[in-house]
Amino acid sequence: MFFKRKKQFSVQKGMIIPFVIVFGSILTLILVSLLGYVSYRYQQSVRQTYKANALQMAEAGLNYYYWYVLHTLEGKSSAQLEAYWATAPLGVPSYENQVKDQSGKVIGVYRLEVTPPAKGSTIIMAKIIGWDIKNAKLTRTIEARLRKPSWSEYSVIANDVMRFGEGTETWGPIYSNNGIHYDGVAHNLVSSYVTNTYWDPDYNAYKPGVWTSLPNEAQVFLAGKAYPVSYKDFNQVSVDFGVMKTYSAPTKGGLYFPAVNKKDCGYHVQLRTDGKIRVATVNTCDTSSYKIVKESSFTTYTMPTNGLIFFQANTWVEGSISDKHLTIAAADPDNGAVTNIYLFNDVTYTNTDGRDVLGLIAQNNVSVGLYSDDDLRIDAALVAQIGRVGRDYYTYSDSNSYYIRNTITVNGAIATNSRYGFAWICGGTHCSGYRNRNIIYDNNLLYTPPPFFPTGTHYSIDQWEEVN
Repeated sequence: MFFKRKKQFSVQKGMIIPFVIVFGSILTLILVSLLGYVSYRYQQSVRQTYKANALQMAEAGLNYYYWYVLHTLEGKSSAQLEAYWATAPLGVPSYENQVKDQSGKVIGVYRLEVTPPAKGSTIIMAKIIGWDIKNAKLTRTIEARLRKPSWSEYSVIANDVMRFGEGTETWGPIYSNNGIHYDGVAHNLVSSYVTNTYWDPDYNAYKPGVWTSLPNEAQVFLAGKAYPVSYKDFNQVSVDFGVMKTYSAPTKGGLYFPAVNKKDCGYHVQLRTDGKIRVATVNTCDTSSYKIVKESSFTTYTMPTNGLIFFQANTWVEGSISDKHLTIAAADPDNGAVTNIYLFNDVTYTNTDGRDVLGLIAQNNVSVGLYSDDDLRIDAALVAQIGRVGRDYYTYSDSNSYYIRNTITVNGAIATNSRYGFAWICGGTHCSGYRNRNIIYDNNLLYTPPPFFPTGTHYSIDQWEEVN
């Protein structure tokens, strides 16, 4: 009996040893897995810290470059900017700098890679790569666009009292430094600098900064109205025609046409979709209707590589472009003569996706003549430096067939110093010009204005994104 009990005890002891081994193995496996998980989480945490720090280094680089641009480039003339970019500007092709904490300890590095603006543009592209000093392999990259705002960012921007009558429909923001009477349909914000009221010459009365004579404002200002808003210094739109003339030289990639003889009126330009233009000298013109009476034969030219054509005389423009960014300027900075751009026939794009951009800049007026198309389309950003964009007042006696027209569509932008208008109202009735006026803002002008187009004075960062 004693022997049997001893044998039973031996069997139980032999079973404990494998159990301890199995249990220990499981416990070890759990501990190893737990330690591995803790290590993985720790490494992930460290990696996330390095990634966050790397982004902060890149942002520090962008902040520094923006500060540098504001203190180095603002206030410079076009010639000074050209000289700057022609030397060894910061970030071209690259610039690397350390980032330090408040104690002066280096905590990271960023590398700046800058793409200079194209000829006639203010857009600077900056690529900044940042990393923590403890892990140079883990980087973050951001790209930013710096630019001066263009005067092509409004459907209409004006420096005078404005009236948009019934039959006008606008897409894009409207702004004036003076009051605005709007009786059409506005699909975007209509705003004015006027604090409270202004003197409306059409009504010989004080009116609100932005107002309508129609009974339902909600059907007029579809996106609302605002006044007062910040002042737009129209001196900024005063184009430096002397600089533009310089850049129109063939040696700089432009196209230049000198002042004509006093007996001649100016130039007639026909745009073509094959990358060419045809130019004739206008020998005789009617000074009231702006009609071309007699002109020379046309000569064909290749469009300039820098996108700038400068006429030192009045200029008639018509035709179409394809895959071109082009600016046509009409001014005489040497003699102080007042020069204009005249429009009679369509000026159009072949492509409306941004591949075609046209700017028409006149020292004085951009005028639609008496004998203009009944349905006229102008695809362009229009600037009248000291004058106005519009159509003169014509009566039945001027031409019973042409004094009233049907529809004008401007697909682009308008900057006018004096009061704009393509129609005239007499005693509440349309009596001259276009019955229907469609002013459509071309969104492509927001970030891709025409070459050498007037801009504001201050640089801003209008876009930035992380690219990895």
